Amino acid sequence: MRRLTLVDSLFFLGHDEFTGRAVLSRTSLGIGLAGAALCDLLFADRITVEDRKVRPIAAHPPGIPTADHVFSEIVSETAAYSVRDWVGHLRGELLSITADNLVALGLVRRAPDRVLLRRTHRYPPADLLVSTTARHKARAAVFGVDRPDPHSACLALLAWTAGVDDLCEPELGRAQVRGWMADTHEALPRRISDVISGVAAVAAAVVYTGDRK
Repeated sequence: MRRLTLVDSLFFLGHDEFTGRAVLSRTSLGIGLAGAALCDLLFADRITVEDRKVRPIAAHPPGIPTADHVFSEIVSETAAYSVRDWVGHLRGELLSITADNLVALGLVRRAPDRVLLRRTHRYPPADLLVSTTARHKARAAVFGVDRPDPHSACLALLAWTAGVDDLCEPELGRAQVRGWMADTHEALPRRISDVISGVAAVAAAVVYTGDRK
């Protein structure tokens, strides 16, 4: 089975793993996907984060759907922008880009749907083993005996920050999850923790301004 990127995984966590119907708002999922794309580029050694600003460290994209799009935008800029700036910029477009890429890969299909009076789409998975992998991986990061690897820890942190609140229920309460998040965030490499912090800052600003569509 193809290894899921963080963007792939967060997309599945943002949709019901059986029906493909969204369980997060477009705004919340977009914020999470923007952070996931930046982390995918960090893990692929295409960018770094210095003084909370995103800087390319390679000339060529990693060949990862969605992350390639984000990388092309980063290298096209002459100035270095903060993680928060990039998350705010990317959050509006990454849901449709990621969905298109997953449809093209045959991992999901696009089906028309309706929520109240609004027409939308759901994305039923082609394989339940694939669609449930992200939740299993994130939960294993939290409940595992050993400290989770950075990739798994990053997924769990991004998921919780984006609003996947039921990730560890019913085993853990909100306070216990917050404690795990704080400890894990502190243990991550600085450049990765800076991305998580940028995602959290944008998510908090969205809540404050009421932009939760």
